[in-house]
Parts: sequence; structure tokens; C-alpha cells
Amino acid sequence: MYDPNTAPPSPQGRPHWGVGAVALVVIGLLILIPSGLCTGIFGVGALYAMITSSPGEGFSVLLEALMFGGIPIAIGGLLVFAGFQMRKRG
Repeated sequence: MYDPNTAPPSPQGRPHWGVGAVALVVIGLLILIPSGLCTGIFGVGALYAMITSSPGEGFSVLLEALMFGGIPIAIGGLLVFAGFQMRKRG
């Protein structure tokens, strides 16, 4: 039965973007995009060097690019992931 004195249940709406979620996603993308592009450029150059000249030198450049670029990529990716998780909980 319908009781006019009770409030209707609130519908589950779409997740909204809070200030913290937006900040995490923006900061994460500001870290992720430049470091990913730089690592990608060095990685493609290393692969090209492996194909055209000495595989050992190209492989060492590839490992160096992944070693130095992997940490900022991981941090940026984690910040973006945390921002989307905050949006879902928000």
C-alpha cells in the first residue's frame, strides 16, 4: 500500500564528478600523457635501431626508456584510475 507520509526512495543516479575526482584525473593525465609520449618515442626509436643496426644497442635503449618512463607512466595511470574510482563511489 502507498503511504503518503513516507518519502519515495531516491533513484540511483549517474555517478557525478567531484572536485577530488576531477583533480586526480587531470593531474594524472598531465603526468601520463607527456611521459607516455616521450617513452613511446624512445621506444619506437629503439625498435627501429634494433631492426636497422645493432640489436644489442637498441635493446639497451628500449630498456632504459622503459625503466625511466615506466615509473611516471605508472604514477599517472594510478592517479587516473583513482579519480575514476572516486567518481564511482561519489
